[in-house]
Amino acid sequence: MHIGLLLIACAGLRGDPIETQVDTEDTQDTVTDTDTDTDEPVVDPGMPTFPDVIDVLHINILTGDSQFAGTDSNDLQLCLTATDCFSLDTVDWNDYERGAMDVNVFEDVDLPRSAVDRVEIRSSSGNDQWRPACIEMSFDGEPMYCKNDFDQKFGDAGGDELELWADPLKLHMDCTTCFEQPLSHGPMLGAADSDGARVWFRTDATRRVQVRVAETEDGLATAVPAAYVYPTAADDFTATVLLDGMGPSAKRFYDLEVEGVRHGPFPIGTTRTAGTPGDFRFAFGSCSKDAAQPIFASVSAQDLDLFIFAGDNHYANSDDLASLRQYYRWSLDREFRRDFVGQVPIIATWDDHDFTGNNTDGSEPGKRTALRTFNEYWANPSAGTDSVEGVFFTHAVGDIEFFVIDDRYWRGFDDTMLGPEQGTWLLDSLKASDATFKFLVSGSQWSIQGSGDSWAAFPEAQQALMASLVTQRIDGVVFMSGDVHRSEFRLLPGATGGYDVPELTSSPMATWNSPCQGESEERECFDSGDFYVVVDVDTTASNPSFTARILDVAGTEKASWTVSKSELTIP
Repeated sequence: MHIGLLLIACAGLRGDPIETQVDTEDTQDTVTDTDTDTDEPVVDPGMPTFPDVIDVLHINILTGDSQFAGTDSNDLQLCLTATDCFSLDTVDWNDYERGAMDVNVFEDVDLPRSAVDRVEIRSSSGNDQWRPACIEMSFDGEPMYCKNDFDQKFGDAGGDELELWADPLKLHMDCTTCFEQPLSHGPMLGAADSDGARVWFRTDATRRVQVRVAETEDGLATAVPAAYVYPTAADDFTATVLLDGMGPSAKRFYDLEVEGVRHGPFPIGTTRTAGTPGDFRFAFGSCSKDAAQPIFASVSAQDLDLFIFAGDNHYANSDDLASLRQYYRWSLDREFRRDFVGQVPIIATWDDHDFTGNNTDGSEPGKRTALRTFNEYWANPSAGTDSVEGVFFTHAVGDIEFFVIDDRYWRGFDDTMLGPEQGTWLLDSLKASDATFKFLVSGSQWSIQGSGDSWAAFPEAQQALMASLVTQRIDGVVFMSGDVHRSEFRLLPGATGGYDVPELTSSPMATWNSPCQGESEERECFDSGDFYVVVDVDTTASNPSFTARILDVAGTEKASWTVSKSELTIP
């Protein structure tokens, strides 16, 4: 078995992966390819060399879980010299909750390692004690400090609370990590197709990660590594590998080894050649805000070929890098969701709350930070194009194709939802597609009967898209969306000479509801509870069709809608 590897630096993902050589000192914007035509074992490049001057500093802090351990009022700092102190306050994140892990990241530190002469905690302006359980620190990914036996209390120097404490041992390692294990998050199975399968993961620091692949679960025990990966501080220790060379319809299993511990096995499932008719089941959902997300237990039972996160995948409402990363980690820590993402191929787009904030658009100054973080924490097949930034991409599986758009990054440019360049990309991609069904995924609703934070704000752009389906003779289009905190089936009026387009709206998965509006396009609407939509596609029949079902948190079917290809064909 010849399994190849592409290591994709998430922060620089654009267009299709580019094959090049690895630079172990800087994997930002770098993709690595192994030779798939040789039986030679993959060579471990070894731990990268760490610089003498600190550029990226990570400080991981686990707050104690006792009754009075947490705080929401103290001003806390960690100092490495008398004057080089780092605030332990992430601006849009509720730090220092009992039993919670906070990751503080500082870039462009420009501090020589030789100048570090202390590990000192300073507490001020606090009227509430705080008790850490563990503090871990890395310089550019190299673990430099870990202490997990704190008995100190920090506050306002009242009673036994301290305003200042210096570790007498300074930099040292009493523990490996403050996380439960060095593999802090994941794995997550990303986009899988005939080119292979993507596997995403995050470590607590720069660790050696070995990825193994086998045809059976038992085969993993003797499989040699298909990849060695050393996640970098610049990407928040996230990494995505593309395991290629498996061929279509080849079932595989994978696992990860980090610091000598094997994690897995996890299924890759089957990959499919684009354009091949068949049966396919996918699901999608949006709006996951609540801490409890039991709906993913129900989704896990659906035997899916793909799941699509359709926006508002967390609610950071921030353009701060550290805050956005905290919310991505938080979302991956949710019970049921945490296990689900390792089992089923995942693709994603965003909407306002996981972009930069409620009802935001392309004028946001922090949108590049949001894009950087999105690409770090998802394993999509691509993001934007070489010339146009954004999270948009296409993903073909068998005889269907997904056109996943970015409804935020360019919103408002030339009075459009997508901006002119992304709009051109979408039409060109649709015209080039031979897929039987073309599913267009937007975080916001496509209907012009919807809210002001949807395609309804740009009715001329929506109607121009509908008209283009007719003039370009594009058949088989289906709209998908989220955002509105209710689940709906709609039938949107098509342009003259065309067909009416179904819209499937899946929302929310874990948050409050908004009421159904009773608009003329609505066929079904549910606004009490949490929901997701499952779609079964069959392109083998003479008249291919799909059936969409709205399911609730218990997996109970609320509504079903079957649409045939003949209904979505230009006369």
